[in-house]
Amino acid sequence: MKKIFKSFALVTAAATVTRLLSFAFKIYLSRALGAEILGVYQIATSVIATLVCVSASGIPVTLSRMTAENSALGRRSESQKLLSAAIVLSLSFALTACAVFVAFPSLSSLLFSDSRCIPIFYIMLPLLVTAALYSCLRGWFWGNRNYGVYAATELTDEITKILFSVILLSGMLAFINVQEAYAYAMVASDVTVVILLIVFYFVCGGKLSRPHGYKPIVKSSLPLTATRLSGSMISTLISLSLPLLLCSAAGLTTGQATAELGRATGMVMPLLFAPTAITGSLAVVVIPELASLNAGNDMDRIGKTLSLAVKYSCIVSGFFFALFAGCGVALGKLLYADETTGRYICVAAIAVLPMGANGLCVSALNSLGKETYTFISHAAGLAMLIAILFSTVWFIGIYAYFVALIVSHVLSLAINLFNLSKLVKLDKKPLLHALFSYAFCAIAALSLSPLSVLLDDVSSSAVAVFTVGALLTLCYPVYLLSSGALTKADTAFLSSKKHK
Repeated sequence: MKKIFKSFALVTAAATVTRLLSFAFKIYLSRALGAEILGVYQIATSVIATLVCVSASGIPVTLSRMTAENSALGRRSESQKLLSAAIVLSLSFALTACAVFVAFPSLSSLLFSDSRCIPIFYIMLPLLVTAALYSCLRGWFWGNRNYGVYAATELTDEITKILFSVILLSGMLAFINVQEAYAYAMVASDVTVVILLIVFYFVCGGKLSRPHGYKPIVKSSLPLTATRLSGSMISTLISLSLPLLLCSAAGLTTGQATAELGRATGMVMPLLFAPTAITGSLAVVVIPELASLNAGNDMDRIGKTLSLAVKYSCIVSGFFFALFAGCGVALGKLLYADETTGRYICVAAIAVLPMGANGLCVSALNSLGKETYTFISHAAGLAMLIAILFSTVWFIGIYAYFVALIVSHVLSLAINLFNLSKLVKLDKKPLLHALFSYAFCAIAALSLSPLSVLLDDVSSSAVAVFTVGALLTLCYPVYLLSSGALTKADTAFLSSKKHK
């Protein structure tokens, strides 16, 4: 069995490069299109994402878990049959949805109040088909712990998307509207990566197999699909209704309200997701590992592994929280030339703290076959998000979005940790270290914020961000090592080969 840290290092390296490229590209995109057009894309893509969730959300995670279990039991051929069944299920919905929107174009007029969203939506409609193939094939590689292909295709997806976008946004193809160029680029990128995945599948020994296992796939994936579908539907609801609420509550014009949505979702949120290059990689590696341990009923090792994984996730999240909260305004000015976005980053930074740990807990529960638990926690979080957002937007405007996001993730994390504690014995010491690291990062953010403001005023935003980042990079490891939060024993445990 591959060592967790070796797999983690591979996935993290690829994910870090991918996130850096993605983040740099989002900065370029925000300047090339502007906040208002980004808001238009957010509205259109939220509907696409909702449809993708039905066809290709729960199935890949379920396929990954079942493939890992079959691999542990030496049943590789069964995994190939499950892959075929997963592709049939995903493609069936994707093709049906495409046919319905093509046959009844009036449906798009009902969905979008802003007519600029409609052509972008139809250009991206083929993403339903490519996403179905992409997700299922990557799920198979994921479950077989072929992290090289898993990571390489994610990186390739980002690189091709950037290349196609830069070419099309430059106006080299005169027959393509520049505002629609990004939509075409996403489709072209997805097609390229799907072809690459198919080639890798056969090169790695995959074969065309008769579909088998529809019932267990559907039964296990339904809660996951419901979880992600509900989240996507809420995202769509927010994208469609929040601009209207901002117009009513704050007296903004439609363009101003759409721009606020663009700042929140197209500029702030990509920055908040930066830590997932690390925490997300840990979750990717943990699912097959825990599924294999679960097949061997090694619950004690599951509990210890999970406790340490949550601790490391919290440590990483804490660093980014301190960085974003400590120099958010300078970051907004440096990256987006927008001080307003910087103020949003300072507030939204708190969401980073629960997001990483919550994502890891969700992955752990799914790997243990407890998809229903994650649906319940997700539904509770969404209910809280909607309640807070729609009740406070009248008083604090767009900040309601960030406050609602923070509270919903905290609630979901609490529920998921409670459910995990009922299934496995979690080691309390690593979790306490995680909480103490949060406290240190909060103090660091409060201490460094005035320094960031001063340096931004007397020098530049770049100097402010670099100085705060350098101080955190120097001081945070010293605290972690001196407090015992980071130890060689943890690394030795996770990288040992005592489990099958």
